[in-house]
Amino acid sequence: MRDNLKRLVDYAANPDKTEYSGLAKALHYAENDAKTAFSESVQLVSGIHCRPARAWAEMRAVQEQFGKTGGVVAYHAYQSFRPGEVTPQQCHEIGLELAGKVWGRRFQVLVATHMNTGCLHNHFVINAVSYVDGKKYEQKRSQYHDLRRASDAICREKGLSVIERPGGKTPRPIYEAEKRGEPTRYNAMRQAIRQAVQESSTERDFARALTALGYRWRREESRKYATLQAVDGGRPVRVYRLGKGYDWPDIQRGLTANLVQYGPRLYSFCNDPRYGLREPPEPVVRRIRRYRSRNLLAAKRKGSLYGLYLHYCYRLGIYPRRAAPQINWPELRAQWRDIEQVCREMRFVSEHWFADLSAVCAYREAVSVRIAALQNKRAGCVRQLRRKVPPPGLEQQREELTARIRALRAECSLAERVIQRVQNAGEHRRAMQQLNEEQAQAKLRQKQKKYEQAR
Repeated sequence: MRDNLKRLVDYAANPDKTEYSGLAKALHYAENDAKTAFSESVQLVSGIHCRPARAWAEMRAVQEQFGKTGGVVAYHAYQSFRPGEVTPQQCHEIGLELAGKVWGRRFQVLVATHMNTGCLHNHFVINAVSYVDGKKYEQKRSQYHDLRRASDAICREKGLSVIERPGGKTPRPIYEAEKRGEPTRYNAMRQAIRQAVQESSTERDFARALTALGYRWRREESRKYATLQAVDGGRPVRVYRLGKGYDWPDIQRGLTANLVQYGPRLYSFCNDPRYGLREPPEPVVRRIRRYRSRNLLAAKRKGSLYGLYLHYCYRLGIYPRRAAPQINWPELRAQWRDIEQVCREMRFVSEHWFADLSAVCAYREAVSVRIAALQNKRAGCVRQLRRKVPPPGLEQQREELTARIRALRAECSLAERVIQRVQNAGEHRRAMQQLNEEQAQAKLRQKQKKYEQAR
């Protein structure tokens, strides 16, 4: 947790103390009475090498003692349990044991048990500076796995369930979008898998159904995991990461149930017009009159008006009837997600009347210079606010400077995206030109080869 991140402003317990806002808000969030109190006299908040009531002040004192008040000020970890497996007291005891085992030898830790959600979970706020030697906590990827192994070992000793194959943490924007019901990449894949399972009874038909929906299915004996990838590109996704019910064993059980109930031709019945589960329509009885004609060609000749109608139908593409074009839904969804950003970039370019890419680059440099000047001015305000008796009106001036810096940063990021988009378009254009030149050269070589053979 760093002080200069925007999300730490929302975590700040005391906005006036900006130097330690991230640490203060983390502790305030973990100690929230509405989340930790389960009776009138007991609160599940404990401290390791610090007192819960003064945890923020004591952690701040350690940081000031060793002169390390900048950069990362704290780390935030959590531990969750399956609903109904543990009581609040057991959950808190396990959290204390885990914190003492992982961080307790060198760091101050606040442990708080929350009961405001469907499952009991512990929050750990770890001071980034060690009270023993003043060294900062060195975060490595291996330490996350060490934390998980230590938590799993404690849970196994107490007979609790353990996730044997973790699927990874969902990014926060995707998690919030899925919570709001908005279409995301994983949601689209889940819906495609559900629809493909409903329409197929074999793996071959399942892959065909996914291809029609815009996805490429891949499962091989030489590969450990089955993957799903959008036809228009993107990284393949292991299907077990989509959640419970979307791994290959679950999909296979659904296909087997359809095979037993409907047989091996379920996909043909659902998609082939020659088959169908609906009842055939009743035949229409028409009376046919026969006429004698001396000239067969004259009998087949159409009138001028009807012939003109057929001519225009042919010109409009109505006859002969063509198959409906295949729509790449993942690509359309990806474009639709970015349409608002594209509109903002187009509005930005049109409002500033940029003639070429160099004008956008010059505007970005000018905005960067203005941002640096405003940041220096705001830093001066912050230094004056740290005095015992700061001058009046500095708080409002700092807020105004922050608002202006935020607006300029938004314009700078828009300019960056416009430059990136133009550069990407130029690269794609050059690649297409090179591809066209290679195809033209290949055709020319083929013609020359045919000419030599004929000669």
